[in-house]
Amino acid sequence: MADSMAPKILVVAPVDGEQSEIVKILQDAGVDAHPVVEPDLIQTIIQETPPACIIVPHELPGFDGSPTLAASMKNDAIYGHLPMIVTLSVEGLDGIDWVSLRVDDFLLVPFQPETLLARVKICLARAQRDLNANPLTGLPGNIAIIREAEARLQSGTPFCVGYLDLDHFKPFNDKYGFIRGDEVLRMTARVVVNAVRGTQRHDTYVGHIGGDDFVFILPSEVAASVCEEIVRSFDLLISNFYDEEDRIRGAIHSIDRQGNSRTFSIMTCSVAVVDTAIHPVKHVADISARAAQVKKLSKSQKGSSICFDRRS
Repeated sequence: MADSMAPKILVVAPVDGEQSEIVKILQDAGVDAHPVVEPDLIQTIIQETPPACIIVPHELPGFDGSPTLAASMKNDAIYGHLPMIVTLSVEGLDGIDWVSLRVDDFLLVPFQPETLLARVKICLARAQRDLNANPLTGLPGNIAIIREAEARLQSGTPFCVGYLDLDHFKPFNDKYGFIRGDEVLRMTARVVVNAVRGTQRHDTYVGHIGGDDFVFILPSEVAASVCEEIVRSFDLLISNFYDEEDRIRGAIHSIDRQGNSRTFSIMTCSVAVVDTAIHPVKHVADISARAAQVKKLSKSQKGSSICFDRRS
């Protein structure tokens, strides 16, 4: 049986055959391989439990106007960074534009089990070096976030950066344990991703700095509506993670950072937004510093809040 801590690999396998063979080979080698028999559900599956790698037949049709499913997934503004291996025949190599397809590797069929395992290991190792993805949510981590922001600054096109963190997350984690705390973080990731994805814009980005800190990048004209949707959805869902008696009370008893016993209200979220159209910046550190200042103001307000940096 696969180790529960092993990297999760999604194998898109709408029909029996080579993809089922891939699943068996990986599972026999101790890899946590999962077949996906309905490609239309791939985005939902990825969002619920982001995989470390995806293996997909190159010939499967796409769902967003792209010629293939691989292209559709790599064009996704949120999870397009996830490592992907496409399977194809030697004949299928002809005419593929590898630059625009942007997959991470390919596997020719038929193949030897050793070749499959080697490709997967190489893909995972490369992703670990280059992506720095958060292992809990699958969202890009610090290094990738900085690269994305720097690329947008260099392009000269204005954009908004939203920083979100949770209020009273540590006391919650201390009382209920890290497993339930991780559930809250995964829920928060889904809330942010769904709100950003709802814009149906391809010039968006979501990252997970670590802990309860998230970042999202998007055009100025949709920033306010996205932030409002994030706060609305988070406030609607968060009480479900508390025990009934705490939910009714609207608070928990836990320990603060100084080691004192205190009462903490149900978690809320604070969002700070920096708009480079209002305040042109030249370096990512400038965005981070301004956001930190605005976030202090946001966290000082009661309940979930959104603060925009309006300083010129």
